[in-house]
Amino acid sequence: MKYMLEYTVRTAGLSFDQNFAGSQSLLAAFSKWTPDEEKGLMIHAFVANLAGRGGYVLVEANDPKAITAFVAKYNFWNDIDVVPVVDISESVPINASSLEWARQASKG
Repeated sequence: MKYMLEYTVRTAGLSFDQNFAGSQSLLAAFSKWTPDEEKGLMIHAFVANLAGRGGYVLVEANDPKAITAFVAKYNFWNDIDVVPVVDISESVPINASSLEWARQASKG
């Protein structure tokens, strides 16, 4: 199963010094992380937004606990949304079938 993770560095309500310290500790923690420490987690893309305060990670895992283990490490600094996704090549036929069903079902 694929998941799109959206992360935002938590800054709201924090002072400059707290934001600065949080950013330093996040960078220190991230420098110690390696992708293969989460067994069964494949990272397809890991990108930052241009503001540098968040980004996206497209991951794949058969066991959702691998996603939980990855995300939980960064909950201290980030707000993270986890969204299950499918490839567009899988989604289009499903949506086309649903549209046909809706056409037939809506006929009086």
